[in-house]
Amino acid sequence: MKIESLKIENVGGISNLTLDKFHPNLNIICGENGIGKTNILDSIAHCFSMHSISILREKADSKNGFIDIKNDDMPESSCRFRIQYSELKDRFDNNSPFFGRPINSYCRNPENLIYFKTERLFSHKLVEQLNIHDLKRDHLCNLDGVSIDLAKDWFIKNELLSFQKYTKDNDKNSIELAKRAFGLLNQSYTFSALRQDMEIYVNTPTGVIPYEYLSSGFKTCISIVWGIIREIQIRFPDRDVKDFKGVVLIDEIELHLHPEWQGKICNTLVTLFPEIQFIITTHSPHVIQTVEADQVIALSGQDGYLEKRTLDIAPNGFKGWTIEEILMNVMGMKDTRTEWFRNKQKEFNEALDLDNVLKANNIFKELKEKLHPNSTDLALFRFQLDMLNGRNK
Repeated sequence: MKIESLKIENVGGISNLTLDKFHPNLNIICGENGIGKTNILDSIAHCFSMHSISILREKADSKNGFIDIKNDDMPESSCRFRIQYSELKDRFDNNSPFFGRPINSYCRNPENLIYFKTERLFSHKLVEQLNIHDLKRDHLCNLDGVSIDLAKDWFIKNELLSFQKYTKDNDKNSIELAKRAFGLLNQSYTFSALRQDMEIYVNTPTGVIPYEYLSSGFKTCISIVWGIIREIQIRFPDRDVKDFKGVVLIDEIELHLHPEWQGKICNTLVTLFPEIQFIITTHSPHVIQTVEADQVIALSGQDGYLEKRTLDIAPNGFKGWTIEEILMNVMGMKDTRTEWFRNKQKEFNEALDLDNVLKANNIFKELKEKLHPNSTDLALFRFQLDMLNGRNK
């Protein structure tokens, strides 16, 4: 299943949005805070979720609305999901923070979608008894997002079973892929062993440690990779992980990742799961810097009326762009400089216009102390100051 198009009207903070063409492998949604990136993921997940109908809300003061999704897994005559507001009367007055009616879900094929929300960290868990029961029906509430509560139990169970001759090949493949997750972004880290204390140990440059003691960045990657593998194994027990051709949603992919890893994570996931369609939100230019132009959905708009910005400026993608160029031309930042710098630049220019040598020299001294030693801006300020000093000799 691959999502081809999406239309949202009057859901959450979105008044109107139409996305006509999704990339079959990777889609990066970016835009300013509050524009509705997470709302888009929630809307998609809602159409493939058995429960959790109260998470999405109608847009304030709207009378109707819907979510239409077209995907390639359905015949042309019935290729659209239509989600409408329930006929329930308002249970709260207009002043309540819970005002609004829940949207009913008429889901189809919920097993084909996996959703990762922003909670992806975990703490140490002492395994006193192993939970070996993962029921499929408990994993189809996609709007709640993938749970990491039993991930450790899942790994231990599969590692123990992998040594049994009756274990299926696809389950053995799943646990081997899960072990690779430790070194996906840094090959110095590898799976060490599952020991008698039922702890999962990892080889690191500083020694062998329990996997819960890894950094937040490692935990984030493990949660995503293990989450995908685990969900596929539970939903499709007879299928190999790499044969899954569904959709994976990830909110704020860059959370807890160093910029270097932010630039690697998307390509790593696409390489590891080549048949999956990823739809991801981000605030990171490092994520966008590694992808093609048709894989970026840059949102703009006001009052909930959104549109996908045309990125004709980058027909060959962003791999040759600087972070600053992506921030300003793709992500919509008006200026990458601080307010302090802009104010000092304005004061300096005013001093030049007034031939105020003393003030210009004092401002330059401040700029020299705080700008990068090799800053091109600093070189320009110095050139302008030299000209002013020369005129006033």
